[in-house]
Amino acid sequence: MASKGFFHSFLSSLIVALLAFSVIYFFVPGMSEQFFGISFSSRGVNGTTQVDKMVDGAVATVTSSPEFTQQSIDKLQELLKSDEVQAKLKTAALQGEQALKDAVKSVSDAVK
Repeated sequence: MASKGFFHSFLSSLIVALLAFSVIYFFVPGMSEQFFGISFSSRGVNGTTQVDKMVDGAVATVTSSPEFTQQSIDKLQELLKSDEVQAKLKTAALQGEQALKDAVKSVSDAVK
């Protein structure tokens, strides 16, 4: 039997690594975000823009709602400026639109 050699082993491991990366990148976006920092579902999506749109929508809803007082509107604006809430909203934006909607709703419910 002939020895396969170094290059055969190297190419085999390279192909296995590429296949593993491709499967994780395309089909397991949560794990891809965790390990690679990017996934197919989040490419080209600017989390900040999505967060800004959702926050603007929440502020418009709150200001037009009669159940919120001026104090609660001011408190909401202060919460939205905090780094902790911004980080929470950006993380939710990366998880998807429904997660972002839930996060915005929880922040607006906190000021009621």
